[in-house]
Amino acid sequence: MALQKTVLLSSVLLSVCLGALQNHRNVPQYHELIRQGHTKLTQGESEPDFIHRFNGTTILQKMLSLDSMYNQALLLKKEFMTDLGSRIKMSAGCRDGFQLLLDGLKERSLWSLKLLDSIGKVPSGIFEGDFMWLGQYDECNAISQAFTDRITYNETFLVRGKYFVAELWNPFGYNSTDLRMGVCLPDACTATDVKEVLELAFFELYQYTNKTIKLSLKYVYHQETKYRSTPEFITASVICSIIGFLLLLGTLYDMFINQNFDSSKIGDVRVDRQDSDAQSVNSDTTHLLSDRTRVSVNAFRNKVLHNSKLRKFLLTFSVSTNGSKVLNTDALPPTALPALNGVRVLSLGLIILGHSHCFELGIAKNPAVFLNLVQRWTSQIVINGLYYVDSFFLLSGLLVSYLTLKELQKRDGKLNWLLFYFHRFCRLTPTFMLFILVYTAYFQYWGSGPLWPLTSPDYQNCKEYWWRNLLYIQNFFPIGEECIGWGWYLAVDMQFFVLSPLIIYPLYRKPLIGYIIILALMVMQLVYRGIMSVQLDMGLNVGHDLKLTTYPVESSDFFDKTYQTPYAKIAPYLIGILTGYFMWKSERRVKLPKVIVVLGWVIALVCVSSVMFGTTEQYRGHKSSTAVTALYNSLSKTTWSLGLAWIIFACSIGYGGFINTFLSARLWSPLSRLTYCAYLVHPVIMFVYTYSQRHPIYYTDINIVFLFLGFWMATYIA
Repeated sequence: MALQKTVLLSSVLLSVCLGALQNHRNVPQYHELIRQGHTKLTQGESEPDFIHRFNGTTILQKMLSLDSMYNQALLLKKEFMTDLGSRIKMSAGCRDGFQLLLDGLKERSLWSLKLLDSIGKVPSGIFEGDFMWLGQYDECNAISQAFTDRITYNETFLVRGKYFVAELWNPFGYNSTDLRMGVCLPDACTATDVKEVLELAFFELYQYTNKTIKLSLKYVYHQETKYRSTPEFITASVICSIIGFLLLLGTLYDMFINQNFDSSKIGDVRVDRQDSDAQSVNSDTTHLLSDRTRVSVNAFRNKVLHNSKLRKFLLTFSVSTNGSKVLNTDALPPTALPALNGVRVLSLGLIILGHSHCFELGIAKNPAVFLNLVQRWTSQIVINGLYYVDSFFLLSGLLVSYLTLKELQKRDGKLNWLLFYFHRFCRLTPTFMLFILVYTAYFQYWGSGPLWPLTSPDYQNCKEYWWRNLLYIQNFFPIGEECIGWGWYLAVDMQFFVLSPLIIYPLYRKPLIGYIIILALMVMQLVYRGIMSVQLDMGLNVGHDLKLTTYPVESSDFFDKTYQTPYAKIAPYLIGILTGYFMWKSERRVKLPKVIVVLGWVIALVCVSSVMFGTTEQYRGHKSSTAVTALYNSLSKTTWSLGLAWIIFACSIGYGGFINTFLSARLWSPLSRLTYCAYLVHPVIMFVYTYSQRHPIYYTDINIVFLFLGFWMATYIA
């Protein structure tokens, strides 16, 4: 009797989960996770409004009514199988598996109890937003029961657990969150079988809740059975194998031949580094040392192994040589800008911190806690993480301007602009394309679990639209169609780079014309962002006006029109160009009165702080007027960039103090060299961790801190 009650209760709990399904969503892509996470971070809702929309009492009363419980109890009767077979088309294997399951439950068989135990059940904490009831994925897949002497079936039958994920529209009011539940059934059942069974079993429940029967199921494949030889898999395997072979060959050559030039012997011939570079062997000396045949062989080996072009090619793939260059922390020359290393590394770290929050919100057990945490002033550092990308635009513009002006000065105003563009394209594109290929081909094989996708989150987009990334134009298309959602930054930065000579060269020849161009472009951005702020009903630095009782409108327009468009992002790049120009013009030898230095630092810190923490009251429920919101959204990027530009400029001319000491520390150098690849890799690290989880993660500050540190370290290692 106790067992029957347990089974009945589990059936009722299953009904609660399956009762309000509306539609099915695919695996969230990067931009969708960021959007959902940012929505949860920025949405505020009072508890009474939440409970009113939830209407939990009414739902639970219907679910637990006697009629509903009686309908669920039908699952325990043998007659149910006959009724099931007459009303739906179920495969014979699934029908037998169901019968064995029901018989096993009556006999209290361990395998059937494990199968029942593996099914997700309603947890505590639904008022904190826990809508992921995943059950026990590994326990389900480990079930394997053989029947060899069943008189009823007169055949050998092997039952394995098969894990499904039922994805449902959330019946509790948070429309941004799908309700997902794990379902474990015999492996003979297909998704079609399970869907029809559940629709039949919960027909009465749908009548109670007035919902349309629309069930979505996803079978999570066993890891060992999901490998596929797709074209991208084969291509990536061939390319990676070639690169791997060259890495091995180059490293062995470097360690056992190149690094021992001064003390090595090849046969009877000693070779020093100078001789090898000259590609020559003293024939008189070698004739005295050995016979002509031996000298000929050794000379040939020496020519092959120490050929300068071959040597350079092999050393390109040496892990030893490249590793020593990447990890080098020697002091930089006086002409370098060491403070940029610290700014670059810390900016990426803050981006990873913001993404850590957004990604983990997708699998948080208590996402509603953010309704309170978002009101803290410290939370604005995470919420306003959009400005950290602007820091990279500033750095990019500064370096392009500073280095290009130095080259123009050295070459008397002449520069090969075709080579200027070609060099940039070749620096970024091979790595970018290889990353897309490897990510698209291999991601699905890097993990498993109830949340793990059958392909990479960007698989379909990359398969169809990878060429947009090759041309760096993907940001002009809807963000939902982008391959590698976070690659929009690379496209915008490349577009700014293409435009930069039209600004830098006038600055070099006729500074006034350069100033006019920069001013016109900055005014264009200010006007555009102000107009978009009003048209999209934006809040302060968010894609929608915050409403305390309703879910905000879809914010795809915010991403497409203001988040990833070059004409809404150009001010930081222009300010970077100006900063580089002033550094070049002054040769970084500027004498400033102490009052000016102090005033500059105060203004810079006020600019950065006002932008970062100016949104605090908004998330505490104090809505700004349309005019104030438009003004903030228009000026915030310019204000942030001006503050950061002063910090960099002051550090470069000797007025940085302890801040310059910190930003110029040698420990930043190795990490700074890896920033580009780290930016590409870090969302994939988060995808792998997030989708590998078997259960939701309980959000606390300490958990997020440790996750962030783990993501940060794993990113640079990868």
